[in-house]
Amino acid sequence: MIRVLHAVGSMNQGGTENFLMNVYRNIDKEKMQFDFLVNRKGFFDDEIKQLGGNIYQIPALQEIGQIKYVKNLDNFFKQHKDYKIIHSHINQVTGLILERANKSEIPVRIAHSHGSQSSKNLIVKLYKNYLGEKIQKNANQYFACSELAAKWLFKEKSKDAVIIKNGIEIEKFIYSIEKRKKIRNELKISDSSIVIGNVARFSKVKNHDFLIDIFYEYQKNNSNSYLVLVGDGALKVDIQNKVKKLGIEDKVKFLGIRTDTDYIYSAFDYFVFPSLHEGLGIVLIEAQAAGLKCIASKDVIPEETKVTDLLEFCSLNNKPEEWAKIIYDNEKYERKCTLEEIKEKKYDIMETTKTIEEMYVKFLDRRNK
Repeated sequence: MIRVLHAVGSMNQGGTENFLMNVYRNIDKEKMQFDFLVNRKGFFDDEIKQLGGNIYQIPALQEIGQIKYVKNLDNFFKQHKDYKIIHSHINQVTGLILERANKSEIPVRIAHSHGSQSSKNLIVKLYKNYLGEKIQKNANQYFACSELAAKWLFKEKSKDAVIIKNGIEIEKFIYSIEKRKKIRNELKISDSSIVIGNVARFSKVKNHDFLIDIFYEYQKNNSNSYLVLVGDGALKVDIQNKVKKLGIEDKVKFLGIRTDTDYIYSAFDYFVFPSLHEGLGIVLIEAQAAGLKCIASKDVIPEETKVTDLLEFCSLNNKPEEWAKIIYDNEKYERKCTLEEIKEKKYDIMETTKTIEEMYVKFLDRRNK
């Protein structure tokens, strides 16, 4: 059996983590197993253990500094010499992880880019660039979720990157009237109300502040409307305070972390995603699978995310009322099944899983020759 070690910040709910769990649930576990090297406890830890995976925890680089972090990595690899594949997902920190894995003679070292932009703080940016340079010296395989993500993290090596589609269980997300009724009953929202939704952690990059402005403009002309936000994060309280200040707390519902997003997408009428940047934006694929009209940030979200004509891009330079107008202009759109369209674009998790399994085997065979 091949055991693959995935390096991740934590296995909480997020785009990268959900993608990994989608793959993990569908791999042939008689031939392959996943283990996880993390910095913090996560939402998926119990499920990982139930699926047969191990979770190892060391403190994060920013908590203990590079010297101690490197020492912890070296100690870990010294104690776990059996790994032949390490697959790292922590952006520039991947460089440091794969450097130590290389020193420990792990033959297959995969760097996987899921992002498209780093900190604007000059000192942090310089340090991350220093770490990023280590990727080219120590990775021997490159994965990315989009061309934009590959160019951002791998620079001149981006041409060597394999674009791995962030596949989803498409059938699971198909629009369902029963699912819609269940969630709307739970939220005490009538079927005639317009529901605008978003699924994302509450962090600066997800731009909830601007999303609230968009909804505030929209509800001025449609009082029978709600904004439903799924997710958690450091800025949640700030956003809740903004909602109260605007006097729309009865129209904005904070659901926290949910495992039934396939149900929740069916309850939405529109999906608005004004992120400042994304490596891909897997929730946009899910939302389109649910037949939702989607509005997302132009130029900072990869074109690969547009897998159907349901997704429309709008510039972050546009005013909130211009985003709101797109919703008004699409009030007569018909919800449709997008299953075949998304399969054609190869965002089916079964195809993604098969591709990754085959690559792991191929990479190992190549290194063993």
